[in-house]
Amino acid sequence: MKLSYFCLLAVLCTFTACEDSSYPFQFVEDTVTVQYNLSSAGTVDVTVANDCMYTVRTLVESVEQEEGTNSAVWDLLDDLGEYPGDGLYTVEVYLNGIRVDVQVLEVSRL
Repeated sequence: MKLSYFCLLAVLCTFTACEDSSYPFQFVEDTVTVQYNLSSAGTVDVTVANDCMYTVRTLVESVEQEEGTNSAVWDLLDDLGEYPGDGLYTVEVYLNGIRVDVQVLEVSRL
């Protein structure tokens, strides 16, 4: 019961952030390149979380990147190499441990 409550809370939080996110969500059926802009150089982490805010994939981990436009590729697989299912996924970009970008992807493999 508690887990489903937290999942619902996470989904509501995702939807209330629509004004500041990529709504309408980018629709993805296959490998996607996520672009993000960094205001300064630093250590970058990029993660993908499901609708319960559970991290399913780490795309970039503790990598030094330059200021400006950068990107990460997600093949729609989780860290175990399995497809985590259709749904909404949140891509979060961290620069020096501070979240600097959030993008929401609607994944549906036909």
